[in-house]
Amino acid sequence: MHVRPLATIVIFLTALVLGYFVWSRMRRKRITLVLPSDYDLGSVFRSFAALTWGHVTEGNRVTIVQNSGFFDAMLDDAARATHSIHLETFLWHDSAISERVTEALAARAKDGIEVRVLVDQRGAKQTSPETWARLRAAGVDFRVYHRMRFREFARYNQRDHRKIVVIDGRIGYTFGHGIDDMWGGDAEHPDGWRDTGARFEGPIVGELQAAFFDNWAVTTGRVMAGDAYFPRIAAAGETPVFAAYIRQPESPSAVQRLYYFAIAAAKRDLVLQNPYFLPDRQAVTLFAAAVKRGVRVSIMLPTSVTSDFSIVQHASHFYYGPLLAMGVRIYEHTISGLHQKVMIVDGELCTIGSTNFDPRSFRINEEISVAILDTKIAAELRAAFDADVQHSEEWTMERWRSRTVGHKLRDRASSWCKREL
Repeated sequence: MHVRPLATIVIFLTALVLGYFVWSRMRRKRITLVLPSDYDLGSVFRSFAALTWGHVTEGNRVTIVQNSGFFDAMLDDAARATHSIHLETFLWHDSAISERVTEALAARAKDGIEVRVLVDQRGAKQTSPETWARLRAAGVDFRVYHRMRFREFARYNQRDHRKIVVIDGRIGYTFGHGIDDMWGGDAEHPDGWRDTGARFEGPIVGELQAAFFDNWAVTTGRVMAGDAYFPRIAAAGETPVFAAYIRQPESPSAVQRLYYFAIAAAKRDLVLQNPYFLPDRQAVTLFAAAVKRGVRVSIMLPTSVTSDFSIVQHASHFYYGPLLAMGVRIYEHTISGLHQKVMIVDGELCTIGSTNFDPRSFRINEEISVAILDTKIAAELRAAFDADVQHSEEWTMERWRSRTVGHKLRDRASSWCKREL
């Protein structure tokens, strides 16, 4: 007679214990950056690399690629490949861009070039099987990260969100673009969604190759070695660069550390462009401390209409008030989706990559961000930001307070849905 209540209690306690273990496994110790009193960004750049499990490579050439120009540059380099092309990306939808990339990669594979493609299962679930079949038939080694399989179920929520291209082990890219026409442009918006990538020549390409093989090993159990994949690369420029992509248990990820360290180190000016912005308490505290020490903080996001996930943008609205009150300037890009993941600090340090400013990118996804110490690159990215401001609306505290009741409720509900655990 008492079996059913007892069973219910056992099930409840079991769920409670399992929930506790999941919660404790996901917890990360917050880290506070302690800086020397006489620091500048050049003097701590190497420390930032070491503290994100990376190292600075000198002698790189960095070229910024904007919007749909990324595909032109990347496919031009792929057409000249002599040994290998490696592509890792999250989103791939059937589209004119997909057809262009598929045709180019298939042609190179038929030429005898080693072509490896790694896509995320969830990001590419709307791609037709015919596309994958065409690539494989041409000789492309095409793989899918964390497929919906029983043996991978426990890891299914961990997605591969990195965007990397490496050609012949000598040219590398990181970017925010997906393989879809949203980035291809149309008559009204010739450049499509606003997005930014970077092309690299020099020793940093070896780090991008290692990052690619990191998830390739998870998926295939194999990695490649030798000079063909990791050649000796002479200096191609003068820019110091490092890549952050490692995640360690019980510690904030490398990409989160890089973002937070950069905010903590800013002295004069901080610019952030990101499509998904969900700051935790520590991030809000870091922004507040930056403003207090005289840093001009500017953040640009998409609108809830131009964003592809309006729930995330409404969750961002929930945080606008505290940020505006402390003096942060907030812009929303209005004419198209805004998808670049760019940070510029004091006109010297900038970061580009795949990493969103949200808990999923910081704690769950596989991501990559590349840190660049170069005033010319920073100035180029700042000029792009200033141009984007011309197509943006600035939020004010008055506007935030005057939201309708329905808007406020939607913002609060969205923040609850997306809040960090």
